[in-house]
Amino acid sequence: MATSFTERYGTWALITGAARASGLGYTFARHLAAQGMNLVLVDILQVELNQRADELRQQYGVEVRPITADLAFSDFMSVLVQETQHIEVGLLVCNHMYTPADTPKILDMDLATHHRMIDINARAYTTLIHTFGNMMRARHRGGIVIVASGAGLVPAPYTGAYSANKAFQIALGETLWYELKGTGVDVLVVVAGLMNTQGDALSKYPKMMISETDPVVTEVLATLGKRHMVIPGRLNKLFMFLQLKLMSRQQAITSIGSFMTNGLGKN
Repeated sequence: MATSFTERYGTWALITGAARASGLGYTFARHLAAQGMNLVLVDILQVELNQRADELRQQYGVEVRPITADLAFSDFMSVLVQETQHIEVGLLVCNHMYTPADTPKILDMDLATHHRMIDINARAYTTLIHTFGNMMRARHRGGIVIVASGAGLVPAPYTGAYSANKAFQIALGETLWYELKGTGVDVLVVVAGLMNTQGDALSKYPKMMISETDPVVTEVLATLGKRHMVIPGRLNKLFMFLQLKLMSRQQAITSIGSFMTNGLGKN
């Protein structure tokens, strides 16, 4: 008999970046609520976050704790620890991200923005994983999902700083998976592709490359505990195979550079 999510990971999941109705984080929240898990939702967008929490309570009848936090702040974890001290977070989904909408070149982006990206996309991931991962290891039960990107495997020009952050997440997650083998804590790195989460922002990319979030989350949750990494979606898998296996590193970066130039309208 298949083990349910609540049997394997407990009754509470924490998801970051969960406020936007079209976002991947909220899709994770819906799927986990459907499995009977209670939720801690973390985002900087307070009004939207509270709306998502109300929707989940009404639709699934689970307990939802929305926590508004700016993950760029060095002390954000103190609020999360306080709000979760009487529950056991058995599943952590690190999904939040920050990158400037105007996608400047690396040297054209001011240092303050670079540092904020590192704080949110690298330091906050490390802080969340270190804190809740140690709790899970002590209980010999838990799961950690790290939502990275194909840009972390093949750097994407015009989002170079974002690519570097995602490469950090991939390296952190793969190493963590190995180090936690046999502890009862599952780790899964998600190498995501383009998804329909940003409205018209992706309108210049090929539509066939843009995945819906529901099948992505379905594949991710089905893979958790079975492998260390998942590249969700057939076209995303093919895209990564071509870049990683059939092209030289220089060819791959040149190819994705042209892809980004067209998709972002940089030409």
